[in-house]
Amino acid sequence: MTKRILVATVALLVSRDAMTTLPVTVPTHELEIQKAVFGEDNVEVRDIETAPAAITVEEEAVRLVGKYGAQAIEAAYGVNFKGAITKAAAAAKVGDAPDEDDGSLGGFNGTGEIVVPGANPEGLDADAELLTMTKDALLKYAAANGIDTVKPAMKKDEILAEIAAANRS
Repeated sequence: MTKRILVATVALLVSRDAMTTLPVTVPTHELEIQKAVFGEDNVEVRDIETAPAAITVEEEAVRLVGKYGAQAIEAAYGVNFKGAITKAAAAAKVGDAPDEDDGSLGGFNGTGEIVVPGANPEGLDADAELLTMTKDALLKYAAANGIDTVKPAMKKDEILAEIAAANRS
């Protein structure tokens, strides 16, 4: 069984385009990739304390390539990125994680975003899984759940607020 570790994380505010700015929490070694993908001026480190997340160092390069693509990883870490990511992830270690996910630690969901139970960077009344969804995924979620107050022209935080309001009622 591969060993999981806890790594330091950082809260970011990422401007993905002129209309979309999202709060994202990533491991510290992922910051350079965010800058390579979205541009250094579009990634702002927020002054927010974040909880560490559990990762498997040996599988981290594979996860990042799946999330961003090899070209983005090469732009941030060079052609031999696997070794560089392994070293950077090991340098971000803040402790050992249990081998089994006990639900109390932050971890990664299917999108590669960190899920921290109870965390809500926007202060909205929404669960952590919704906060990690893309705008398109939130629109599909709203449609599938009959939340007709959600419109495609809305910003992501507005959509989250409408979904949270509908889930409360």
